[in-house]
Amino acid sequence: MMPMNVYMQNYNLVSSILLSAPLRSFLAVAELGSVSRAARQLGLTQPAVTKQLRVLEGALHCPLVERAGRGVRLTAGGALLAQFGRRGAAVLSDLATALADLEQGQSGTLVVGAGVTTSVLLLPPWLRELRRRHPGIDVSVRTGTSRDVEAWVMAAEVDVGFVTSEARQPELIVRSVLEEEIVLVLAPEARVERSVVLDELPLILFPKTTGFRSYLEQRFSARRLRPNVKMETDSVEAIKSFVAVGLGASFLPFTTVRDELARHQLTSAPVRGLGTLKRRTALVRRHDRQPSFALRAFLDIAAPSSAASGRRRDAARG
Repeated sequence: MMPMNVYMQNYNLVSSILLSAPLRSFLAVAELGSVSRAARQLGLTQPAVTKQLRVLEGALHCPLVERAGRGVRLTAGGALLAQFGRRGAAVLSDLATALADLEQGQSGTLVVGAGVTTSVLLLPPWLRELRRRHPGIDVSVRTGTSRDVEAWVMAAEVDVGFVTSEARQPELIVRSVLEEEIVLVLAPEARVERSVVLDELPLILFPKTTGFRSYLEQRFSARRLRPNVKMETDSVEAIKSFVAVGLGASFLPFTTVRDELARHQLTSAPVRGLGTLKRRTALVRRHDRQPSFALRAFLDIAAPSSAASGRRRDAARG
């Protein structure tokens, strides 16, 4: 199994050979917003970094940075170079990963982007199985909205993402991995004969920053329903506990409350005028990035049919 420091040596070697010193310096300045901080990070003097920036500006015939307070900010041309330069760095990262896979093929890193609910409900069993099969793979998870996740995938900041709203970028492979029903749950002693009126219920929901909440809000608005939201939390277990003691009702994926409903710790009911709610979760990744060993191993678990290859924007989008 290749140690991580050897993997990083491979990446640094590939970068130093294929990524020019001026471009490396510029990308550091773009990331840190400061020539002096970039120089310290690169182990160079500030005049050396400044000179390399001037070389790039001369070659491209446009200014790349301008002073902003104690630091610098990118010009329009600089923003474009940063965008394409990061893509180039991502390709080099793929090459370093491929070299590490070629050497050992059993270790590596995996960065996953997902919303809060996906991180809580779907990722744990997948990552547990990944650890069982390949204990040498290091995993990190970034949480954000579906739009955040899509942007991270496009910028190669994460290897794979999970979204619950429609992906907009044509450069992405999109594969539906789950469709589940969303149910209204109430305290076990609640007496419901047929259906409930939504605006008469105090609701406990996920925060507005989550894709799950955005989906609910869209459905409420489409049906001209006005929910009475009294509490917000991003914890599924907390929501179930609050509902069980009568603090309010909530909408949750059926898979998260199946056991509680079976044990009569919660009860469910349809909402008048709302109809059936279903949430789709889709996996997204860039079609032009070579999947690393770690990503292929994860896809074998989370989305087996897309592990080897995937068609762009296939199936239903989440």
